[in-house]
Amino acid sequence: MALLLRSATFLLPLASAIALLVAACGGSKPDAKPTQVLSIVTRSPTTPGPQDLTGFALPLAGGCLPSGDQLMPGASREYRQGTHEGIDFYDSDNCTPIGIGTEVLAAKAGKVIRADWNYSPLTQAELDEMEKQTPSEGQTDEDALDTYRGRQVWIDHGNGVVTRYAHLSRIADGIDVGVSVRQAELIAYVGNSGTPESLTDPNAEMHLHFELRVGDGYLAKGMAAPEVRSLYEKAFGLK
Repeated sequence: MALLLRSATFLLPLASAIALLVAACGGSKPDAKPTQVLSIVTRSPTTPGPQDLTGFALPLAGGCLPSGDQLMPGASREYRQGTHEGIDFYDSDNCTPIGIGTEVLAAKAGKVIRADWNYSPLTQAELDEMEKQTPSEGQTDEDALDTYRGRQVWIDHGNGVVTRYAHLSRIADGIDVGVSVRQAELIAYVGNSGTPESLTDPNAEMHLHFELRVGDGYLAKGMAAPEVRSLYEKAFGLK
């Protein structure tokens, strides 16, 4: 899968963003084409205020954070020798039914900076190559991680904060790069694109992988599980 990045600039220190959020909250946070083009606007160096890291809505109507820490950011992913960078919303550990076609909603108002209408499904050859590459390099590189995320939508919320919605089955009509969206607006539908199971068991692994990106990292990167959960509860207004 070819991935072309046109001017992606994230100049925000993650630690500064988390420090601001902690201080503010009083705590210790089917259309296949051969090439996908990712267009990201260049932004100036900025530091998010507390309001930039709070006020999010869960991306599934009636959903909740999973109870298992293995589905939260920072969990180990031994099969690819890496770390989970987002939240996995599965039917088996949530407050609402989740399956193929479940509606995915914008977590906050913003502008769409990626919409994979030109998504090419994962092939067995790609999967074999990534599975061979990970042990030889001791990690999964960024291109492979992007492939594993499958069809995606990214929304820029300003000041270096971006949300990513991954493993989508399809994108909602009218959602494309440059479009402004409202909080809770329909943007896509749950699927399993990019997962190995999309090849071996097409009806398995239906879930939403959601990332809250701050600069070039993700919210709560490097923190222990209780701190991670606390920051995401604050981001979604759950505490």
